[in-house]
Amino acid sequence: MAATFLLLTILVQTATAMTARSAADAAVSAATRRSALPDADIPTEMARLQDTIEAIVPGADSVEVDIQLQSRSVVGLASIEWSPPGPVLVPITINLRAEVPLAFEP
Repeated sequence: MAATFLLLTILVQTATAMTARSAADAAVSAATRRSALPDADIPTEMARLQDTIEAIVPGADSVEVDIQLQSRSVVGLASIEWSPPGPVLVPITINLRAEVPLAFEP
């Protein structure tokens, strides 16, 4: 019985972690694409990304985001300390990265 409970807990936590990572990955990609536009406000996009991740990833304990403007691209980074539902067997850190080329006006 205990083994069944443990297995069910691990399955639920794995599925929830995959869902949380997928949602956060979409948010990082979207913020990076918006930041690549010519008149983008990077600090505003970083704050928006932080708020979005905190809203769509339940159990996010700590969220760190960064959007870096490079010579030919924009890089979006996020690191999330995540607590799964139920007992925390191991701490989980979700790291995400997205890179998009800069958009230039024709």
